[in-house]
Amino acid sequence: MANMDDWDKRFPVSDGLRPGIAVLQDMCASFASQLVLQPQAATLDHSEAVVNGFADKPTIAGKLNPQLQFLRASPQLSARRNASLRNLTVLARAASPSLRPAVNSTAELGALGIVTGSETEPPLTAGGVMGAMETPAQFLEWYGRVEEAEAAGQDAEALAFASQLRERVSQCSQMLGCLDDISSLLSAMEADYQRVCQQTAGVEAACASLSAQRDRLDRVASEIGEQLTVYNWLGPITRLLHAPGDGVCEDPEFLPSLDRTEEAIRFIEGRVEETKDSELYLMRFAQCRMRALSLMKMHALRAFDAKGSAVYVHYRAAAVALGPVLRALQQRGTQATERQVLMDVQSAYFATRRAWLRPHVQARLRDIAAEHEADSAAAVLDRRVAALRDWCAFMMAVCADESRLYADFFDGGSEGEPALRSFLDSAMTLFHEQVRPLVIHESDVAVLAGLSLTLLTYNRMEEEGEDEDGEDADGLDAFYAVVGHVLQDTQHRLAYKAQSYIRAHIGGYRITPSDSEAMARWVRLCLRLRIADPAQLSALLDQPEHLSPDDAECLQWIYPPVENCRWLIAQIDGCLDYEVQSGVVDEARTAGKQNLLSTGARFVRDSSIKSDSPTTEADAELMAHLFATHNLATIEHSTS
Repeated sequence: MANMDDWDKRFPVSDGLRPGIAVLQDMCASFASQLVLQPQAATLDHSEAVVNGFADKPTIAGKLNPQLQFLRASPQLSARRNASLRNLTVLARAASPSLRPAVNSTAELGALGIVTGSETEPPLTAGGVMGAMETPAQFLEWYGRVEEAEAAGQDAEALAFASQLRERVSQCSQMLGCLDDISSLLSAMEADYQRVCQQTAGVEAACASLSAQRDRLDRVASEIGEQLTVYNWLGPITRLLHAPGDGVCEDPEFLPSLDRTEEAIRFIEGRVEETKDSELYLMRFAQCRMRALSLMKMHALRAFDAKGSAVYVHYRAAAVALGPVLRALQQRGTQATERQVLMDVQSAYFATRRAWLRPHVQARLRDIAAEHEADSAAAVLDRRVAALRDWCAFMMAVCADESRLYADFFDGGSEGEPALRSFLDSAMTLFHEQVRPLVIHESDVAVLAGLSLTLLTYNRMEEEGEDEDGEDADGLDAFYAVVGHVLQDTQHRLAYKAQSYIRAHIGGYRITPSDSEAMARWVRLCLRLRIADPAQLSALLDQPEHLSPDDAECLQWIYPPVENCRWLIAQIDGCLDYEVQSGVVDEARTAGKQNLLSTGARFVRDSSIKSDSPTTEADAELMAHLFATHNLATIEHSTS
């Protein structure tokens, strides 16, 4: 049982309520014996019921409102109320008269709502308000109702919140029910979707199988159609090839029909044993091919005969229509029949071109020679070199034009190149016949040197050559071949005449009277100017303004063999092969030095001694040495 200390700790009371509590304790002490010794069972039972929180009297229970009944039924509130009642009972039993507070009068008890036993207990009103209390049970009942009212006021907010929570729980329950329904609906929809996917996959597999079967049937139908199409070509091809007129080859369908004919022949040859009447169709298609080849040949021959001596412009205009036909024939030259037809067409082409080209080339070469021979104002060297230059330019243009014209009609290749080369060689033969006599009958070294330089200009350079396949890229092989032969003849002739010139004008030169007079004047001037050193002579020649014009001209005189050597070296420079030219130059230098030392220097020494002015033998030797040294330096300078 709880003591007073536990009660005070658990239920603290403010100081303002303590006087009332003391009065209440004093009044309860007077009823202690009644509470303990009450014989009536009904009263005890009623008290015990009230203490336990149960309203057994129907009249009292019926007077409580529903909210108080809920609070009484609450376990927490009932426990708190019962604990308060038990404590009050214990306090009442343990209280002694000495501890009772002094109450002045019954008025004070009335102020506290407690009446003495002498007074009459007021009855309960309809509102549940108790009148004067006669027994402790009435007090306890009253006190319980007061506690219930107080608890109801304190727990109103909690009850409202509990009611709101119950509403929210109800709403959540409803929402969970809706979510369960939605989940069930989604599960059903997913099952339906999976079922539709399975059905779609089955349909797609069936469609793929049907599509593959359809493709196979389409291929079979296409192959059958192609095989039937080959046989259906025979009628249109036959009608085209037997059409009247000479313009069958110019029909746009002629070449495609020829291609289809050859394709049909290859197709039927591979299925002779499989197809009915294949041999008959093969024979008829072969006849169509021969007919087409004959038409191509006759068409080309008529075109070449019609042009005859026409110029390049007319032939190139004809090549626009005839070129595709001849190239198609050339592409089919793998078989004997087509090759023979192609050779006949090319022979006719070259025969037609040759018949026009030879007279044209001969006439033009003669006209060029006549034009330059008529120019009497020009030197012989200039006329002949100019004529050779014009001949080379003309023949080079002829070869290039013929090569381009052939390419307009035929495709270049190993089969057509020999025929074209033979044709161009025949044209260049005319050039060789015109030029070679000019070279052979020429004796002038200067003219031969000029001809050699001109031919070198038109000769093929070593770095040009032919293309990687060994074919003539520009169609000038025939021209370069003839020019190379003529150049070799010219260079041989030039080397031979250069050697003849060395023997006649350098090594075998004889001093003339004019040469002896010039050397005598040169010696007298050197003696007068006291020139004894070659360096001093070179310095004076480098500054001719310190000399009179006659003296400068006299000192600049060169020994004729030396001058001829310088001229020859300048003429043949670049006209011969390097080895040949080096040999000729060395030969000229040797001959010049020998003539200078054996003839020129000796003549100077003798003429110095025999001169009118007194000259010693030492001075004569000095002049001879100066003359030889100066001319040797001139030779070395010309070859450096």
